[in-house]
Amino acid sequence: MPVPLLAAAALGCCGVSGSVTSVDGVPLRAHVHAGGTASADADSDTAGRFRLQLPAGRYRVVISAPGYAPAITDVVVHEGERLDVALEPAGAGKLREIGRISVDGRLAPARSTVPSREITRADLTASGYDRAVDALATLPSVTLVKPGGGEPGSAAVVALRGPDPSETRISLDGQPLNDANTGDVDLALFPSAVLGAVEVSEGLGPEDHRGADTIGGEVNLVSLRPTATPQRLLRLSAGSFGTSTIDAGGTGRIGRLGYALAAGSAHSDGYVHDYPVTFSSPQGSTTAVLGSSIAASTALVHLTYDLSPRAKLRARSFTLADTRDLSASETAPLDPRDEAPNALFAGSGPLTRAQTLHATLIGATLPLGAGSLSATSAISDSVNALAGGVGRTPYDFSLADRSATTTMEWSRSAGASTFALGGSTRSETLSSPDQFGETLREHATSAWLRAGADLSAQAHVAASVVTSRWSTFGTSTDGRIGVTVDDGSGGTFRVAAGTGFRAPLLAERYAVPFAQLPPPDQNCVSPNGNPNERAEHATEYELGYGKRFGATTVDATLYRTNLRDPIENFYPLNARCGVDPTVPIAQSSPINAGNVVYQGGALRIAHRFGSAWFATAEYGVNAAYPVSLPAAVSAANPTSGSDLVVGQQFAGIPLQRLTLGVRYARDGAHGALNLAQTSANNWLAQGRYATLDAAIGKRMGGVDVTFAGTNFTNAVSGRFTRIGEGTPYPIPNAAPQPRDALVLQPAALRVILTFTSR
Repeated sequence: MPVPLLAAAALGCCGVSGSVTSVDGVPLRAHVHAGGTASADADSDTAGRFRLQLPAGRYRVVISAPGYAPAITDVVVHEGERLDVALEPAGAGKLREIGRISVDGRLAPARSTVPSREITRADLTASGYDRAVDALATLPSVTLVKPGGGEPGSAAVVALRGPDPSETRISLDGQPLNDANTGDVDLALFPSAVLGAVEVSEGLGPEDHRGADTIGGEVNLVSLRPTATPQRLLRLSAGSFGTSTIDAGGTGRIGRLGYALAAGSAHSDGYVHDYPVTFSSPQGSTTAVLGSSIAASTALVHLTYDLSPRAKLRARSFTLADTRDLSASETAPLDPRDEAPNALFAGSGPLTRAQTLHATLIGATLPLGAGSLSATSAISDSVNALAGGVGRTPYDFSLADRSATTTMEWSRSAGASTFALGGSTRSETLSSPDQFGETLREHATSAWLRAGADLSAQAHVAASVVTSRWSTFGTSTDGRIGVTVDDGSGGTFRVAAGTGFRAPLLAERYAVPFAQLPPPDQNCVSPNGNPNERAEHATEYELGYGKRFGATTVDATLYRTNLRDPIENFYPLNARCGVDPTVPIAQSSPINAGNVVYQGGALRIAHRFGSAWFATAEYGVNAAYPVSLPAAVSAANPTSGSDLVVGQQFAGIPLQRLTLGVRYARDGAHGALNLAQTSANNWLAQGRYATLDAAIGKRMGGVDVTFAGTNFTNAVSGRFTRIGEGTPYPIPNAAPQPRDALVLQPAALRVILTFTSR
């Protein structure tokens, strides 16, 4: 034993000290228990401070307080350790209510039974990211689907562990945002300035706090929260392509009232600006001007009121309004090698999309018996208004989607044990004159039971059962269970299994008589819905191991998802036009077809170099392919639009992704680097490519100056989609099908000036 440890042991050894607060900085009275080589207990004082006296060794420390979720961490005690803990209140809208340990939190091995990640506000700021999708793109498990191309204003939706964004839930403080038209939500312009964090939960987690209608996982956008001390921020930026932003906000408390306020606006002329092109038709040639400008504004109000240390009221309202010129992303030169001004182009021509997303939530957390009762009521509205030409993506429709959700849950935490019983109701309406002749409606209810407990000092189990009833397809009962086991040397094994489903979308189930089909495509095939569509059902298996070696943490995950009755788009490949090409002879529609497998894994390594440098490297494999299809069916994935082949990776889903992140901070100087390499068969239909984002800055008192840039490698960049120039994709009984190559915006640089005060 080293001399310092011998001396410490002779003196009765070591102290573990720290503080306990709520996530908004209010000191808490909490109980702290350490178990391992020995055991000790302590209660924090009115200032939240605590101290334990322990012999040298390895311990599991559990911090709990009534009305809050516990925090659990492992520490190796030698000469003394300090833990600063922030506890999440019950019903806070988090994916998993688990407290945060701020000391070396980035190196802590995973304690949940399925992988989960948190991209903090500090991570977003360090990288200079002003949009949530920029940060999500650094995660190997994320497929960032961009059906209209890589322009910042083009639709961007997120899929986890698979090809279909409708199988991944997107939420804001736990409030679902997915719509009933495409099953996802467009995050292209969702600002980071209103966020405190982005939580990502992969797969079917027993600890997850909401229903089973998710297969890939969930992305929870956590809004800014009140803080114990007042903080003010003003951020200005300007950069390439006429881009500028202004964001202002403040957080703090006035007595029992906590507040977080934020507002901002963003503008960009775009890489393509006032670009003249020519369109040719039997009636003659016409000219048009293309662009890719965007304008967006956001507002957030988040208020809390403390009735007591265990009782809290909260209200949050968020609004995002933007207008995008999509003419450049949805129009392309007929000859991919001739995109000069006034060349011949095809596509939508002038096309503008205005989007408004509004999400309001009110809630309360109250003590009830030995636990806490949390209740929330939330309403979200998503409105699209399309003006100009006809778009070519599933997001190019005028529509209004409105969802109302009410949730109630009683939960109790005692040390590492948790128990929760809850239920929710959700109603949704969808109107889209471009697609439907009526307003579509659905209603869903769910109830759940969730529990977790220590089986021993080394093993923890978590399980949940959810029963759901949807007016569009019926009832589903799903269960999940997971176990974590400490190996006694700082490592943790985890195993989990569970079931889930994806409900049919309202847009998929709406069908019209054959005589009323919309205009057909070049093969005289018209799209239609399928009122007999059934829900997808999935069974998932998960295996993982994580361990910390001093300043290094290694974590590995393997998963497999068996998807039954997957919803795919049937397209009659042998259809050919008759005498009149304006008359449909066949229809395409969503159907339940065969079976699909999603499987893969990820390896993550994190290392701290001294006190200033921190690096992460991640390698992920995500395979997604059909294993059986009806003999008479050639299906098409609704996201990629490419034909399915048994055993063939879905189009648009890269098999491999590698990311590298580096952070630096010392004496006010800071820097960040994010490298992401994507294999072929990606969402842009390009070969393998790598993007590099970087930021460097200096903080001087209350002023920070940062230079940040994206895509410094100029990877697969360009102004316009290149028709037929993308990587081909095999289709049944034919030569590989050419795809269009989508492009990214080239390297862009911004200077960011931030003023803060406390």
